[in-house]
Amino acid sequence: MSTQEQTVEAPRTRICHNCSVEIHAASANCPYCGARQFRHRPILNWRGLLVCLAAVAVAVLVTRIIVDASNSGLRYVLYRSSDLSALEPTGYNDELLAGPHGTAIAGFVNPSQTADSELIQATKPVGGTPHSRAQALAVKLRNTPGVAMGLLYSVALPGEGPGSAWELLYKLEGADYAVFEFDACSQTVGVAVTLSAANISLLDELELVLPQAAQPICDGPDFSNRDRADTSVPLRSAS
Repeated sequence: MSTQEQTVEAPRTRICHNCSVEIHAASANCPYCGARQFRHRPILNWRGLLVCLAAVAVAVLVTRIIVDASNSGLRYVLYRSSDLSALEPTGYNDELLAGPHGTAIAGFVNPSQTADSELIQATKPVGGTPHSRAQALAVKLRNTPGVAMGLLYSVALPGEGPGSAWELLYKLEGADYAVFEFDACSQTVGVAVTLSAANISLLDELELVLPQAAQPICDGPDFSNRDRADTSVPLRSAS
């Protein structure tokens, strides 16, 4: 009967990096000096580190934009009538505009710079889609002397889908204009918000806030058979 000689593999060893004694390769700590043998591996590799740095940079940029906006000095107050709800820049004067039944109008102007203004007009019935109304206005402005036409494009107001509103840009007599056309009250009321500013950076700020805040009161007197007369408020016709 033949016998097979068994071989025993010698254990793997390593040199302790602290005391230079040969120890078992699997030992987490040196049995002689107690030094830890395995270094902590970094939680992130270099790619993860780049992602974190990029995220921090974006966060800093967003914070900078928010801080700059809060330091711009532009503030808003709530305007609300029986037919319209909106925001107006602080310090602007209410023009006390009035329209025929079915049309609600509100206008605000900067008394120190009349080129800075906000005009809101809500009309029932709507009279076409926001796109068709914006296109009709663009055609009218092209035939107006002194108007430098800008872009016409679709925008998405908060809570609405793409193409729910249209914006038209143009320039007239040194002021920049932006007109927003959209529908409200289950698409029964057409709304036009016209913003103007002598400074394009101011117009950019107004565009971010005012259009989305302008809303008609769906059951207001101008859009229903309710009596809309209010003798306590002086009115003048829109020019």
